[in-house]
Amino acid sequence: MKAEVLKTRFGQASSCIQAYGKQFISRRSLARLLSVFLCCLVVVIRPVSKLGGEFAFLVLALRELVLSVQENLAQQLELTVLNVTGALLGIGLSTLAKYIASLTPDNQARSRATCATFLVMISFFAGWIKSRMVRLQLSMRISLFVSTWLLTTNIGVRSRILSDSGAFLFVTFASAIISLVSLLFVMALLRWPSTSFEGDMARTFALLRQCLSINLQYMGVKTVVSDDSITPQEYSQFRDRLLQQSINLNETYSQAAFELRIGRLSLKSIRPFISIVEHLRREVAWGLPIQFTVGSAWDISNTSSQYKLLTDFEAPAVLLGHGILAAMQAVERLIVVAFQQGPYVKPSSQTWSEPENEAIHTAEEKLVLARDHAREKLARIFTEAGMQHRAAGSNMPKDVLNGSLVMITLLQMAQEMRLALKDARRIASRYEASAVRLWYPQITLAWLGVPQAFFMSDDFGSTMQLTGISDADEDLREQDAEERLTIAEARQALAEQSHPMDSMQSLTRRTYFGASVETKSGEPGPWYSLKSWSRRSKMLWSHPRMVDGRMWLSKGYRSIQHSSHIRHAMKSAIGVAILSFPAFMPGQSAGRRWFTTWHGQWMVISYLRVLETNTGATWRIGYLRLLGTITGAIYAYITWLICKRNPYGLVVLVTAADVPITWMITKTELTPLAVPASLTLPTIVLAQYIVPEQTMSVLELAGIRVSMIAAGIIAALLVNSLVFPRHCRVLFLSDTGRTLGSLSNLYMTLSHEVFHDQHIYTPDERRRTQKLELQIRNALHRLSGLIVTMGAELSLLPKPLRHYRQIVTVLQKLLDLMTGLRKMRTNIPREQTVASVFKERQEFMSSVCIILFACQHAFRTREPLPQFLPSTRQALSVLQSHVRKSLQRASEDDPHSMGLSLVYAFAEQDVMKNLVDTLEELLKLTGRLFGTSAWLTQDPGLTRTSMPDEGDRGWYSTFKWEET
Repeated sequence: MKAEVLKTRFGQASSCIQAYGKQFISRRSLARLLSVFLCCLVVVIRPVSKLGGEFAFLVLALRELVLSVQENLAQQLELTVLNVTGALLGIGLSTLAKYIASLTPDNQARSRATCATFLVMISFFAGWIKSRMVRLQLSMRISLFVSTWLLTTNIGVRSRILSDSGAFLFVTFASAIISLVSLLFVMALLRWPSTSFEGDMARTFALLRQCLSINLQYMGVKTVVSDDSITPQEYSQFRDRLLQQSINLNETYSQAAFELRIGRLSLKSIRPFISIVEHLRREVAWGLPIQFTVGSAWDISNTSSQYKLLTDFEAPAVLLGHGILAAMQAVERLIVVAFQQGPYVKPSSQTWSEPENEAIHTAEEKLVLARDHAREKLARIFTEAGMQHRAAGSNMPKDVLNGSLVMITLLQMAQEMRLALKDARRIASRYEASAVRLWYPQITLAWLGVPQAFFMSDDFGSTMQLTGISDADEDLREQDAEERLTIAEARQALAEQSHPMDSMQSLTRRTYFGASVETKSGEPGPWYSLKSWSRRSKMLWSHPRMVDGRMWLSKGYRSIQHSSHIRHAMKSAIGVAILSFPAFMPGQSAGRRWFTTWHGQWMVISYLRVLETNTGATWRIGYLRLLGTITGAIYAYITWLICKRNPYGLVVLVTAADVPITWMITKTELTPLAVPASLTLPTIVLAQYIVPEQTMSVLELAGIRVSMIAAGIIAALLVNSLVFPRHCRVLFLSDTGRTLGSLSNLYMTLSHEVFHDQHIYTPDERRRTQKLELQIRNALHRLSGLIVTMGAELSLLPKPLRHYRQIVTVLQKLLDLMTGLRKMRTNIPREQTVASVFKERQEFMSSVCIILFACQHAFRTREPLPQFLPSTRQALSVLQSHVRKSLQRASEDDPHSMGLSLVYAFAEQDVMKNLVDTLEELLKLTGRLFGTSAWLTQDPGLTRTSMPDEGDRGWYSTFKWEET
């Protein structure tokens, strides 16, 4: 008995130790420690380290900077190929520069100028590529690293050209090979999941099921809320997690697409689920609002007719909801079984004893039956309800409108899940017919960081392509705006020169500028006269081809002038030129001796590493790197006091130091602190081991290293704050205004489509609309990132970060609601809800666009809002009144004419009501940020009785009396 108790306790203790150890020790951590150990061996074994010469200690530095061990083999291969290519490019250009410099006598100004020019040019182009192509940042970093070392040492000495270049070739390949071998060795010993994409996809479906289950719990006339029911804050966190996971699926797929993997199925087979997940998330966001009240999700009056109507709603809604849940579970289970994801725990369901394809077929049948039953039930309920309320002379209750929105949302989710089940059935069939094979990576332009055309389609089998979210999108939008402005200016300029307007009607640039050009009538005079030459010069200057050339030059000039990438490249080149200037002074000068003795290369490298594309990121990375450098220098000095030049002790203590560093890199967000510590340690502790004739003490060397790195950090902070500063707050406000403009454009596109006489949603229109929606979603994701970075930015004025987060949440809600409107309007009765109420819809659409434009203007100019704006609530009330009358007239003529489209009409009204609430919330947040330009205030000489009634006149006041 005691033995069993001891065995149980020992098992529990062992499980606790394993669980605790997993938090600190992972496969990547073990591979990192192994790579540090092997790099130390390469440095301390003198026959091997001689290949690297005096730069052999940089093996550890490059391993940590750009060639460290990654999460999986795909990332490691990508990192190795790109960064080794970047290193070879830097070594090649630097070798060429040093060869050209060696053609002149030693220590001549021409040779030094050649190396300096090459270094500045490399810094400029590497800075541009680093800002433009996110995927090539590390490649440019290692290229600048080796170029800085090669071009600032042994300038003009022909005998050292090949030896220095060969040393850096050894350092680069040693770091890359050791990291790759360490990863492969640990992967061979331990089970290493290929990627997290399949597990992330399954977990996202599980989270969708959880959100829908919560909605079903609060759905109905009599909702029993238990003690363990979810709170509004917890449900909001669920939805935020769902949004973040939906966005992250694209990134994880991009990593998995470039991966060598073994299995039965390609990752392409589950790629359509990315768009399906996003559509389901949006439908949960705009169509399933939860009212956290005890007793009823639909707050109804105790009237028998309304109670019966909502009771009839509840049965098909719950049945359809459970059908969707079953379909989600079937898809989730299929993903887990088909890809055998190790870390993901399979659902403990006992209903999956049959083959997967049969289970998918069963779930699809149940879903179709529940959907058809819900459609028939809805059509009958609303037909009867319309007759009853028409006979009683009353309007449709508000809660009935909410119920119709919920039902339509569930029908839309059922349609999405049916597409998912079709994909799942195809995957199950292919899984049974396929054998295990090796899948090669897909090498595309996205691998190099070049954005591809991307969109998310509602069509079956369509997919969403990956693209990076960078400042490139911002520059493209700015160029488009500049081009539109230039064309408009040119049109007016040509009109002022009395060119006929019929040649300027085309909106396309080619047609417009290809039109014939005529001038004022009049006598030309002799060919040699001044008037003739002036006329000919004007004709030549206004010739279509000349205007094309002028437009092209203007566009290029504006793009260069406003490009954030070129500005970042200029800051990179300016900083490198200033900091490396002492290296190119005459050999006997004090500046040159100081740069060589103190290894000023670390100052330049630190500057390039800290210099980021915005000020906030530079400040955050700067102080963390400085703290990490000081920590690494202190540990290096302690290590030297213990070990001196003992190779065994150096290897042990340098490897031991990587244990906390690895934990900070893999488990925390302190990577900018850990990497400099890991970088500083070998450069100090191994310096006298590599170069025994070093006369400088280790304490002095540690102080010099810290001083050089600190100087580079301070220089980066100054340059980024004074030269073309890009503050996160300014970027956030500008991007928010631009996003509001995109939302206004999206709403106008939806309104334009609904006003078509024959509403045919073509594939091009669908692609255009969905591309715009995805661009807005990416912009919102970028805004969230700017808020995080803004927290580290120094500012004299306090930053309302919580308010900014609320702005992003409201904009996300607006996007989701507009997506819901797009889906609602494809099924509404157009004759009764559009054609008959054209004027009222026009008023509502105009009020929405004016509010979005006012907020956009406030964010872009930081100016206050006008006091009175058109009231969208009043416009919606008028529109609903006319739509109701139109529907009543159509129902009187034929009670069964509309059917299910009537439900869509009511659901559209509920979505528009939520849109109005969100717009008013946006106005309140914008007014709190920028204020209100009020002309009607609570003045002592002005009585409230003289103020107009804003609600009756259709105006919304942004001026809040209680805030004055």
